[in-house]
Amino acid sequence: MILIALIFGLVLGRFIFAPILTFVLLGIAAFILPNFFDIKFQPLLGYAAFLTVLSLLLSILFWFMTKDYRKNKKLKLQAKLQQKKFDENQNRAEMESIKHHENLTNH
Repeated sequence: MILIALIFGLVLGRFIFAPILTFVLLGIAAFILPNFFDIKFQPLLGYAAFLTVLSLLLSILFWFMTKDYRKNKKLKLQAKLQQKKFDENQNRAEMESIKHHENLTNH
């Protein structure tokens, strides 16, 4: 459960998938394991719910801890895109100026 929360939360950035995947996998196991062992599904399903809540708490913690990092990353990407647009506009203006100057000197 902790590894799933780490992988989905910190590496992939999909914070809500860890609790959902934890509950689905352990819920399925809660109904399959009683076929092979002398146990009931209720305690296993309760344990699945407990681990889901823990996974949800970890996901919220990871989301909160990485909030500033994601915000800075987004701002850097926006700045890079704005710089690229500015450079393209400058290059376009320079090319138009060069073409205009060439047309004047050719006539």
